[in-house]
Amino acid sequence: MSQSVPASKLPEQPSLEQLKKQAKDLRAAGAHASLAAAQRALAASYGYPSWPKLKLAVDLMTLRRLIENGDAQPVRRLLESSPRLARASFADGSTPLHAAAGENRPAVVQALVDHGAPLHARYGSSAHSPLSWAITCEAYDAAHALVGLGVKPDLFCASGLGLLDAVRAFWTDGTIRRHPSATGSSRYDEDGAPLPRPPQSDADQVSDALYIACRCNRIDVARWLLDRGADPNWRGYAGATCLAWAEFTGDAALCALLRERGGSDEVKDDRFQATPKAFGVMVLAGWGFAKRLLERLRADPSLVSVRGDRGTLLHAAADGGQPVVAKLLLVFGADRTAVDHQGRTPADIAAAKGHVQLAALLQPSR
Repeated sequence: MSQSVPASKLPEQPSLEQLKKQAKDLRAAGAHASLAAAQRALAASYGYPSWPKLKLAVDLMTLRRLIENGDAQPVRRLLESSPRLARASFADGSTPLHAAAGENRPAVVQALVDHGAPLHARYGSSAHSPLSWAITCEAYDAAHALVGLGVKPDLFCASGLGLLDAVRAFWTDGTIRRHPSATGSSRYDEDGAPLPRPPQSDADQVSDALYIACRCNRIDVARWLLDRGADPNWRGYAGATCLAWAEFTGDAALCALLRERGGSDEVKDDRFQATPKAFGVMVLAGWGFAKRLLERLRADPSLVSVRGDRGTLLHAAADGGQPVVAKLLLVFGADRTAVDHQGRTPADIAAAKGHVQLAALLQPSR
């Protein structure tokens, strides 16, 4: 079941009880012949074809908010009153279990599974199961909770979790098991069309497993996979190589291992058009990892001047709508006047993205 929730037409925290009261008031005012007719009219005013559709939308919005808050008991109460919510989908294609996994809410994961949430549902058009999504989000408590609830990791997930014994089990007498991964990274061709997820060949699935091992800083697994032919220059998410994702972790030993095995410092990613060393900090800036970025800048203040072909760290922060990161970069001397490949300053980027306050902060005249 998939339900699109037009949040712009409902309050951020809609109350079903309040909506019921509105419908009763409409009926009492004599505008409709019955309560059911008043409910249909109210649903239509919010863009829904029926009262049950409106109720489902409100329940889904409430469930998502409760998941984000991380309190399992209200989630359980809602699921007890509306059991089908555990198997529903949000407008972005994720399920409640994906949301709980990504938010690293193991107790909520347990509640959802107890009420029938599908353990292997896919996140929209991606290959991400709740487990692989948790791993991608570094939500390891939730990931281990899913494993404890019976989800058997495929090669991709076992690699991201650093489960070396489980990874080894995919090989028999030196030969990889056929189709070792059911999940995998989201990848696109030069025209932006999605590539197969997981990759079609077993060899590429091994390299995809190397990507997630590097992204999650699993050096023992990375070494095992490299010993069995994984490509350190294979492009995972954002078109970035395994080496670039190792640089994202900042682990010197992992990065050295990838370089020893042929990882190139010249291959640029698709998102920032940056070399691996630059890519690592570009992701931190663009995705809002302020604490990690601060640690890197304290260790090497010169990183504030890193740039890719599409701009500086400040451009990345502006594009990602990251005011905390932007302030941090300015403290370390980032240049507000620097321009990207299209001649735009970070303030221009922020304004184009609709980040009004961030654009004001980044104005070169400040």
